[in-house]
Amino acid sequence: MRAAIYNGQKNILLTELETPVPGDNDIVVRNLYASICGTDVAVYLHGPNTGHRVTVGGEFGHEMASQVDKALNVVIHY
Repeated sequence: MRAAIYNGQKNILLTELETPVPGDNDIVVRNLYASICGTDVAVYLHGPNTGHRVTVGGEFGHEMASQVDKALNVVIHY
């Protein structure tokens, strides 16, 4: 799966990560579309010490539309 990794001020790496495998009580969510918000822009422009919870090495962005991609038979409510 593709992910945007925040590597510091004005440094985002688009990379491939291994697709997660759900455990017995988990689901895997596929993001269909993603966007950015003012928080993302502030951290991108000014660095990680802006008071927001974006850390270097973490996945970047949180405004998205998603669907359940995988769920084991144990998971019945989602």
